[in-house]
Amino acid sequence: MSAIENRQLELAILGCGAVTEIFHLPAAQNSKRVKVKMLVDKDLRRAQLLARRFNVPVASDDWATIERHAAAALVALPQDLHAPISIELLKRGIPTLVEKPMALTRQECDGMIAQAHKSGCVLAVGLVRRFIPGFQFVKNSLDKGIIGDMTDFDFRDGGIYDWPLRSGFRFDKKAGGGGVLIDAGSHNVDAVLWWLGDWKSVEYYDDAKGGVEANCELHLHMRNGASGILELSRTRKLRNSCILRGSRGVLEAAELNSSVRLQVGGHEVVMEGHAVREGIGEESFLDAFSKQLDDFAGAVLHGRAPSVPGEEGRRSVELIEACYASRRPLELPWDL
Repeated sequence: MSAIENRQLELAILGCGAVTEIFHLPAAQNSKRVKVKMLVDKDLRRAQLLARRFNVPVASDDWATIERHAAAALVALPQDLHAPISIELLKRGIPTLVEKPMALTRQECDGMIAQAHKSGCVLAVGLVRRFIPGFQFVKNSLDKGIIGDMTDFDFRDGGIYDWPLRSGFRFDKKAGGGGVLIDAGSHNVDAVLWWLGDWKSVEYYDDAKGGVEANCELHLHMRNGASGILELSRTRKLRNSCILRGSRGVLEAAELNSSVRLQVGGHEVVMEGHAVREGIGEESFLDAFSKQLDDFAGAVLHGRAPSVPGEEGRRSVELIEACYASRRPLELPWDL
């Protein structure tokens, strides 16, 4: 391996919440392409605790000196800070990987993209499920027409909310921008758009009632002629898979464990198992975070586009914003 290929990207992580502790820092330890050199959080003791645990040399409650310690940044802050912090980083010439959702509005996304182009910096969006083998298998299968022309889809993702929050921003409408749709739903919306292309129209229903939604449904009509439903919940365990139907067969993919099931031409089951990368075997969800960091590092170090650039991250924000602008009340059995 050449010296260039051996280079590591020195990274600062802004935000020391649960996603940084559970995924970003362990993923960085597993990566040969990234070295975390700085942790930043307004709770300095929290940053220092994680810095000691993960052998990060610098912990701070101020990111003003980031250039002294790192060449790139990962923004894992509350969602209302994604745009302003990312834009400031990009103005300073710092390549940036921003957690999902990219921002709260299309206008914020456009500002981030414009600044990235102006500064000549990489802007990547943390839509990590694009790095899961099962999701990649679906993308490749649909692109190759294995199940024929798409007709409809049924995507259900939900469970009783148990994420170990370090702050309450996900339940704050201003800081979070909304509830389950803009939070975990960002991944699902992105998957539908990545797999099936642009959307044509949407009917959206949720139970926000002036607050943040815990349950919602999107009834989507795609430009390729397919239509379907995306249901999300923080209060109920759902099927947690996507079923895609085409003119020649049916493909089902589970949310996180890369299990897939394929039926073609009326056969009961043609294939069932876990999607894997050749020569690697089964991978965990943490492996997807490592792949995401490797991809970001490769883009920065080799001057190429990341797998999920800002223009791609904007697509899901646009649809989510359209949903919130047209919301209707969701009727649930316990409300009748």
